[in-house]
Amino acid sequence: MLQEIDLMRVCPKCGYEDPVIWHSYRWVTDLDYSRFTDFQQVYPQWKDLQMGQIVEDEHDYYRRTSERNKGYYVQRWSKILGKTYYKSRYFERFLSKRDFPDSRQRKLDLKEES
Repeated sequence: MLQEIDLMRVCPKCGYEDPVIWHSYRWVTDLDYSRFTDFQQVYPQWKDLQMGQIVEDEHDYYRRTSERNKGYYVQRWSKILGKTYYKSRYFERFLSKRDFPDSRQRKLDLKEES
């Protein structure tokens, strides 16, 4: 349980401080996650969030994970990315440097120069 809420991630422009409950998601850079128990303490207005349900505030969307994760986590992403962002990028495969068009073009250019 979260005893005392510390703040981190301070915006240099407006001074907004992000609650410490949010962690960067390992596989998707634009998605943060938190344990639902911690989320309930920081956001009491959504303490009854159902599994799979999406809610929003002025900047972000929040979604409680579904039955697969027993609703243990809440995911957060920016509104700029759209409401269905978690569906489109959640299982995106990792792209290595060799998969990007720039590196392929560079290899072709090097072959032509030789």
